Amino acid sequence: MIPQLRTGDAFGHETSLRGLSRRWLAVDQRKWITGFAVVMFGVLTALRVRGISSHFWMLQDQIRDWSLVLGPFSELPLVGSPTHFGGYTIGPAFYWILWLFRVAIGPWFQDLPHAGGIGQAILQSGADALLLVAIWRRFGSFWIALATVVLVATAAYDLALSSLVWNPTMGSALAKVAIALVLLDWHIGSTPRVAMTVAVAWSAVHAYTGAIFVAVGVCAAVVSEPVRRCDWTGVRRVATVIGLTIFLLQLPYLGHRLSQQADDGAMDGVFDSVGRILSGTDEPAVGNSIGSYVRAVQFIALEPWRVPLLGWGLVVSGVLMTVRYRRDRSLLAVTLLPQLGAVVGYAFFLADLNDYYYLSLMPGVTLMVVLAVISSVPARWVNWVAIGCVAVALGSVPGKVRLAGTMHRMPEYQLLVDGSRRILSARDAVRSIGTEFALPPTADPEFLYTVLGGRIDSASPWTAAIAVDGRVIYRRAEGP
Repeated sequence: MIPQLRTGDAFGHETSLRGLSRRWLAVDQRKWITGFAVVMFGVLTALRVRGISSHFWMLQDQIRDWSLVLGPFSELPLVGSPTHFGGYTIGPAFYWILWLFRVAIGPWFQDLPHAGGIGQAILQSGADALLLVAIWRRFGSFWIALATVVLVATAAYDLALSSLVWNPTMGSALAKVAIALVLLDWHIGSTPRVAMTVAVAWSAVHAYTGAIFVAVGVCAAVVSEPVRRCDWTGVRRVATVIGLTIFLLQLPYLGHRLSQQADDGAMDGVFDSVGRILSGTDEPAVGNSIGSYVRAVQFIALEPWRVPLLGWGLVVSGVLMTVRYRRDRSLLAVTLLPQLGAVVGYAFFLADLNDYYYLSLMPGVTLMVVLAVISSVPARWVNWVAIGCVAVALGSVPGKVRLAGTMHRMPEYQLLVDGSRRILSARDAVRSIGTEFALPPTADPEFLYTVLGGRIDSASPWTAAIAVDGRVIYRRAEGP
């Protein structure tokens, strides 16, 4: 049995399942929260890393980024990963954290790149566990917290991406941590905690620029507390801390720009779209932005299940939440504000909008919908509806896990690992390594061999080919 905590703070009345309140009245709630968070962390981590050593997705981005963190910290870039429309992300947090994964986890796995995927999975699961604690304590309901986190953490697309070496997934994980810190009111009454909360949110932007909308929401939430108290001195102090924190985090980027006189800048692709709209050459793509947002919610949060009239459902949920929690400005700031900001912001971006741009918004979207459903029913039904949300969330898990298993998997990874080890045991250098099976276009069959310590030497007389059954075939190289 699971203890049902009070919901009076969240809904203005106390509700409980009959008989449970008395039984668990004396239970230390903090121990229960911590215990369930640890269990959630373990279950989600195991789910995310299951089979990673055999199907790790190792394409161009993963090879590039893991190659960088194999070196010393001093040689890491001062900016983030390149973007597909030109430029790069505006800070090095992604590479710094990935380097820590390589140092802490890599040696256990011969520094092979799936160690970075395990690190990413641990970060994601830790963020989910913290979000569980935050929602539970904020609303006094285990059921609301469990329903929300299960829906967020087992979303098929997010689950498929969560153990990749890829900067958008790290950006979404850091954004999730920042949202949880706000929901915990961790920042209130402490200048260092304000700085830490903002730093986590802005590090999410370092990792992936699309997290900017959550970062803005987090900053608004942090400021909202002194605004609520009409403490204008406090508002100025918090605003100063926010500005100083962001400035300090941008020093590496400034250093990069000063050292690269011919550099085109990080955000030229975005600025080009905005410039065309402001000059009157193009109009904001409002319709495309709204449609892309709704499609992303469907694909990321709901697949393989289809929800008719989803867009209107999101609008109604937003209205219900705004009415019900109109006095909780920090909650609205980290749930509704990022969604509105994304719709407006992406209307000024004229390139195609991919689903993963919206990954960092999904915790806010999911919490919004769960709270809207629960707050729309009479008080005596609140717990039953919350339990129903948990049942729906858990019931959707098998289908979503199956779908996740079909996305972003490279089953040839195990063959490449085994073959690279066999080649290294026989020869410390070869001229080239190929495969007798097809690989994705940007995969590199030689990368793992070099990570393990082998050398690709144009003077070697031997080439190697990894067969589909795992055997390695050596051939004499022709020519010089």
